[in-house]
Amino acid sequence: MIQVNSHITLTSIELIDQERLYNLMKRVYPSAYAHFWKDEGLWYLDQIYGKKNLAQELSDDNSLYYFVHYNDKIVGILKLIDDCEYAPLASHKAFKVHRIYLDTSVQGKGVGYALMGYAEQIAIAQKHTLIWLDAMDKHTQAQQFYKKLGFQKTEQQKLDFTLLHDEYRPMWYMHKMLDSTE
Repeated sequence: MIQVNSHITLTSIELIDQERLYNLMKRVYPSAYAHFWKDEGLWYLDQIYGKKNLAQELSDDNSLYYFVHYNDKIVGILKLIDDCEYAPLASHKAFKVHRIYLDTSVQGKGVGYALMGYAEQIAIAQKHTLIWLDAMDKHTQAQQFYKKLGFQKTEQQKLDFTLLHDEYRPMWYMHKMLDSTE
């Protein structure tokens, strides 16, 4: 278990946790993204949180995948990727915040800030020069959150998922330069 602060801990996700992960994401993901999808995100949930994909993601030695606990209750996930190239600035040693999803019950309680701070600490400790993530173009709340943390938009990409509504395909690469001398 990793203690992020007095209220937040992380526990590693393992393949045996697949059903618990899937059920958690069925509860957490739709509140923010169901309207992006023609099927309310069911295909995405099956693809990303199914056993086959989870096994593949967990086999990556650079992947750090956690359940987020707030006051001992599982409220979300955090997935980080060490040494993950950032194509727009490929010359930098980069660290990716791949997934951060939190239950609406903890939004506004500083959990996201604490998790992003934790990710940044890990990136700096491992001598990365930037941290990056993807943010959906139409999810302005998430973009504003990342901008407050010092992230900036770099490039836009378009997702090609068939069941994604066309207007929700654009996604931004966002990054923050780090001072790895701390």
